[in-house]
Amino acid sequence: MIERRLFLGLCAAGLVAPPLRAATLDTPGQLDRERALLRVLASRDMQAAIRRVEAIYQADPQARTPAGKARLALAARSIAASATNYALGEDASRPAVVWSVNAPHRWHGLNVPGSGFGIENPDNIYQGFTVDGAGRYLLHGRVPNPGPVQLHLEVRDSIPGMGEMLIEGGRQLATLQSEQLQIAADGTFTITIDAAPGNGRPNHLAIPPAGVFGVGIRQLLTDWAVQYPIALKIERLDPAAPPLPRDFPALSRRAAAILDKIAPYWLDYDNRYIFSRPANQIAPPRPRPGGRGLSTSGHYALGNDEALVVTVEQLGAMSLGIQIADPWGVAYEYAYRTSSLNQTQARPDALGTYTFIISARDPDYANWLDSGGHGSGIPVLRWQGLPAGADPAAAIKTVKVVKLADLAATLPPGQGRLDPAQRKQQRRKRQRDYAVRLTT
Repeated sequence: MIERRLFLGLCAAGLVAPPLRAATLDTPGQLDRERALLRVLASRDMQAAIRRVEAIYQADPQARTPAGKARLALAARSIAASATNYALGEDASRPAVVWSVNAPHRWHGLNVPGSGFGIENPDNIYQGFTVDGAGRYLLHGRVPNPGPVQLHLEVRDSIPGMGEMLIEGGRQLATLQSEQLQIAADGTFTITIDAAPGNGRPNHLAIPPAGVFGVGIRQLLTDWAVQYPIALKIERLDPAAPPLPRDFPALSRRAAAILDKIAPYWLDYDNRYIFSRPANQIAPPRPRPGGRGLSTSGHYALGNDEALVVTVEQLGAMSLGIQIADPWGVAYEYAYRTSSLNQTQARPDALGTYTFIISARDPDYANWLDSGGHGSGIPVLRWQGLPAGADPAAAIKTVKVVKLADLAATLPPGQGRLDPAQRKQQRRKRQRDYAVRLTT
């Protein structure tokens, strides 16, 4: 029998197929969605829309940077996959919890492209489902041991990027997260979802009484190796007509229309909120809507011999994470490379702070944010599950550009060195750890 960790690594590399069984994420609804996604993406309408996005990106200043140029086509395809998921998700007659924003993966005979955009967080499992405001639903779940450190649900008034520009990409109509849930001793819970007033009901998520609404889900992992996602199942209680066969020409046109809206929206968003600030700086953290802690971002532009060194406080957060995305807001490859690190994956400094190194070249330190050789992009920091009284002003200690040759003299005590063999080992472990979410 193949040892489990080796097996997970082979699955992530596409060398061994994950087990063909009903599991946490590879549900029948998930696989049905992905088959439909691949068909819509291949359509003439979507291919033409992707070319329009590429043309918009080509006209943007980021296309003149080496990283922007190299990642342009991939970024256009990635946001196109998300637009397709949004179009397919508007069908409330097929209630299913679907893993909607993820890295490229191969399973069950499907080769599914990446669907990241908007600086997706590799520590999150992004899922969603669609509800009819006139319907009544139950969302069933069971928290594994160990499970995510946080489960967050939100009802939005529109697809992020289809409405007015807001700091988080859209307006939340209702939120619910694990700290507010009543969970049984065996880990099970049920959330009621309907338009009736909550009136003190525990585990209730309110929706407007008319219309079709998307419910977004984030399952936050801090230890990819051992934390398993929650298996979630949506059930409609009131009678509903059976789903009609999908109209793929109409779906392709709708997905193209969504892409034509959200691609320029997020380009404008990044130019307005990120690239309008000086390079190689990080803004003060701000509170996130729905009680999801603090976040901040910036953008960097580094020479091949330079690094951006960022030292932060954890602030007692359940989750402290940093990641780097490309100039189009798509996360750099993270299933194998350390383009993101959280407090479990990173090494703390001797004084308890965390120092991260962003550079195109490997600096031979453990806490390196690996872009795959690209010298520019977007760093994002998130603190989630904060204790009361945490001070946002204390979150960031220093941000500075340092020559790679001067790193040893400028880093705080406790930074771990990694030789090439150790770096390879770190990457292999990361690959195995990421594959857990594909096989559970």
